Amino acid sequence: MILCFLLLQWGTQTVGQGVFINPVNTNGTVRVEFVEFEQPLDFDIHDESMFATSDPRFEFPLTEADVTWLNSLFSLPEEGETRERKEYRLLTEEEREYFHRAVNMLKNDTTVSLNKYDLLANIHSRSSSNTAAHGGPGFLGWHRVFLLLFENALRQMIPTATLPYWDCTLDQPLSHPSESVIWSDLFLGNGDGEVNTGPFRGWNTQFGFGLLHRQVSSLRHLMSVHDLRNILEEDFLGNISYPDTKSSKNLEQLHNNVHVWVGGLMRKIEIGAFDPVFYVLHTFIDKVWEDFRVHQRSKEIDPTKDYPEFYGRRNHASFAPMGLGNLVVIDGISDVWNKNVVYRQPSCGNSGQNECGSKFLRCDHSTWTCVSKTKDEVTKSINKDKHKDTTLSRTLNSGLKELDNLYIPSLLNSGISHSVYSDFLYPLKDRHSTAMYSENVSQSSALQKAKEIYMSHLN
Repeated sequence: MILCFLLLQWGTQTVGQGVFINPVNTNGTVRVEFVEFEQPLDFDIHDESMFATSDPRFEFPLTEADVTWLNSLFSLPEEGETRERKEYRLLTEEEREYFHRAVNMLKNDTTVSLNKYDLLANIHSRSSSNTAAHGGPGFLGWHRVFLLLFENALRQMIPTATLPYWDCTLDQPLSHPSESVIWSDLFLGNGDGEVNTGPFRGWNTQFGFGLLHRQVSSLRHLMSVHDLRNILEEDFLGNISYPDTKSSKNLEQLHNNVHVWVGGLMRKIEIGAFDPVFYVLHTFIDKVWEDFRVHQRSKEIDPTKDYPEFYGRRNHASFAPMGLGNLVVIDGISDVWNKNVVYRQPSCGNSGQNECGSKFLRCDHSTWTCVSKTKDEVTKSINKDKHKDTTLSRTLNSGLKELDNLYIPSLLNSGISHSVYSDFLYPLKDRHSTAMYSENVSQSSALQKAKEIYMSHLN
């Protein structure tokens, strides 16, 4: 059994000392190595400007319930478990319905501040996370960890739910990408203003930003197959990241263009995660990065050791705090986060009606690439009744009512306690062992406690 443990402090960060994790292979057995470090000299924790945010509303204190739930999300896939992340349009009807239902269940769960969906989205808004998540080579690793947290949250709702990804290069070749089936009630819902169709219709957002809304295709552009080729022409993380690369090969900049293209909440970094588009887009970016890491290995480059020496902003220094528990930036390039995660992508076949493995895609035989169908194409080809798939929940043998797939708005309970846990240690797999080690955590180092718990599970 492979376990990893983290000291989580979702309130005030303590970053003078931390734990750097790394998988090591000893005689064919993979274990987790814990390396204790002191704060690097070029990083000044007292520099408050690095934690500055344009909107203090995002910085509300976390409650005990918030911290307990967030800690529960820090788990790796079980040994022997494989999580297959498919392109959104490759999902079966049941998989698609379960994904939508799980997202809405998080949105409806108000046992924490805001609700579980918005609380996790707010972590992306907070300055302590935001500064390490954008504008540098830590971007990809930060979001890889964040995606795993979100996927674990989905699986707490529905154990079989797994994150799909939205490959926007399948929409880019369309004359009008805004007409893609992605923006129909079968997937993300409409992209022209307030979202009033699809599984996320009528969602209210937090902090006074109103109803979920988008304005697709008004500015910038989607990523293309050519963009992906540009990325895979490079060999090192620093060559596809801020600050030391041109925009055509900068994966973060290419992703920024898609954020702006979607518009609405997605256009602003601090609130982008309040739209589910955020997660399916970032899962695609993570898939591109994984393809890049495979490419690196083919050239005998170890991606777990490929963090650029020139990282630009101090928040992206190797041992700067990630803003997710007590992780540091370089933890994001470890292999542990995507262990047992695989990506499935569409490809053109030689024959058959669904050559790309989906009734929502078609094969462009001039380039032998898959392209999305439009909403009109799908409506004409699958059924005259355009509501057939959206009523799938009535026929699924799940024992759940159709109403469960709808968001029920609720307000933040202003009367809840704002006490914050600190020094809270949460084992990633065996939750029952928490009580054995949570007492007096502050009296010994994070490293020692992590080692104690880890060793106790090796026997």
